[in-house]
Amino acid sequence: MTEHDEKRHFARMNIETQVTYSVKGLEDITHHGVSGDLSATGLYMLSDFAPEEGDTINIVMNPSGDRLPAFVAEGIVMRVNVDDNYTNKFHVSVQLTQTS
Repeated sequence: MTEHDEKRHFARMNIETQVTYSVKGLEDITHHGVSGDLSATGLYMLSDFAPEEGDTINIVMNPSGDRLPAFVAEGIVMRVNVDDNYTNKFHVSVQLTQTS
């Protein structure tokens, strides 16, 4: 276990599912991504758009199939990194501030 792992208060779950999101104030534009992992306080995703660090975003994750309801949340973008392996793909880390 690394020092960084010891600071985590909640377990991360590897969940690969479609994510749609919009930047607060620009809700008429929807962006898409794929989740990588999710915890009680954070989300990591690979996205087709690079939001700005500090942006508040509205998130909807649709699990596979119709058995589970959509996960809806709001969060603050903490980190954005360009993916070196794909053109126009970005690694986005989000701190969740509200879930429903």
